[in-house]
Amino acid sequence: MTSSSAAESTAVESATAPEPPTRSVVRLRRLATISAVVAVAEAVVILLVSAFGDERFGIGFGLAAIGFLGSVVLFPIVGALIVQRRPVTRVPWLMIAIGLGFGLALVTYGYGTNGVPPAQPLPWAAETLVISQVFFVPLPGTAIALLLLLFPTDRLLSPRWKAVAVVAAIGAVLYAIATLVRPGSVDQEAFPAIDNPFGLSPGWAGAADAVLTVGNAMVAGSIVLGALSLAIRYRRADVVEAAQIRWIALVAGVAAIALAISAFQIDPWSDVAFGIGLVVLACVPIAIGIAITRYHLYDIDRLINRALVYGSLTAILAGIFTAGIGLAQRLFVAITGESSDAAIVLTTLVVATLYAPLRKRLEAIVDRRLNFDERRFGAYRDEVEKYLTIVEPSRAAERLAGEAIRELAAAGVAVVDADDHPIATAGVWPMAAAHRLPLAGWGGGPATILVGSRLDGRPHDPRSIAELERVAGLVGAAIRPPSGPGS
Repeated sequence: MTSSSAAESTAVESATAPEPPTRSVVRLRRLATISAVVAVAEAVVILLVSAFGDERFGIGFGLAAIGFLGSVVLFPIVGALIVQRRPVTRVPWLMIAIGLGFGLALVTYGYGTNGVPPAQPLPWAAETLVISQVFFVPLPGTAIALLLLLFPTDRLLSPRWKAVAVVAAIGAVLYAIATLVRPGSVDQEAFPAIDNPFGLSPGWAGAADAVLTVGNAMVAGSIVLGALSLAIRYRRADVVEAAQIRWIALVAGVAAIALAISAFQIDPWSDVAFGIGLVVLACVPIAIGIAITRYHLYDIDRLINRALVYGSLTAILAGIFTAGIGLAQRLFVAITGESSDAAIVLTTLVVATLYAPLRKRLEAIVDRRLNFDERRFGAYRDEVEKYLTIVEPSRAAERLAGEAIRELAAAGVAVVDADDHPIATAGVWPMAAAHRLPLAGWGGGPATILVGSRLDGRPHDPRSIAELERVAGLVGAAIRPPSGPGS
């Protein structure tokens, strides 16, 4: 190895050596860890207040309680784990806010419940009951809307979607203000005799209710638009991003179906469906964690496949079984004059006989309609494609331009050759370049990365530009042809 090769190897090794985390990164990781610990403490307090406090706050230990406490704990814990790897991303911080918001709502509501008549009075109990309503709807609702808008890329689908985030924030503020100043009882059903200590005179009741309705509608509408944004993002997504979205869509979809069933008030199934919906909803942070970290990312295809196949199979066989028993019993009554257990036996045999061929038929339909067979090598193919985006010059240029426009929030980025001919572009291009960064040894020839202005019009952070230059150097070193013998 010549001295130039040794120097080049040393330069690459020094460039790839991980830098120590900055002080702000350390603080963010520490804050996330503290938030997760606070969430666990909230869950413990909720359990203690429920077990030993006023029976009006008894949440029990059923499915609903597991769902509530699971959301309180899992959202912050999974968010904190993601922050340890990606401290400056916004999605995990929104997850932390959702969990802490739910927890704070339950803690303050429990304290207020245990401090208003007929219980022994506690300081600021009625005020705490009112404040708990702010944490139940506006804070988690706004965080959910923002999470849907940002997931999984941590940026909006386009600058126009910022208006939805603004609407959610305004709606949350209106709801919070109206809740705090609304005259009358704190809760007409649970605490009809406890007046709102912050309430205005009774003449403001109509206005407060109107503002409350508008704020609630704005938050709910923002969540719907956030879901629409996620659907549009899915239609435009690549293989990896689509798999990430399918994880959260599967879990949220099952939760939505269960909660919708609970709305029909069919005892006792409504309560069971409500509990199942909350438990599944508590699994959303796990789905987000898998999607962001890409751990077993493509297992979602197999899960959806099995859910569709066995869900349809169960429904069809249950229908056949129910109809078969009814028909067989009618036949036995018509022939013998009385019902017989043989009807159940015969119907069971028919259902067992239909199981295998019906399952194979449904699997073929699902595989053909949803093209799951094309993704059986998804994880391996993803690894190969990621490798090519590093070592193959044109793909590396596309990847670098895409990463640069995402990290720098630039309007446009281009990688050009020595004659300023574009090799790859991202965003709006051509446009005036705010920064030109030379890329030495790009595929055997010189190249330059051109960075346009930021979307918000502010100048680029010099540290971000320096980091981009460092990353571009690493990419150039990765795709540089290896030196021949004696070079």
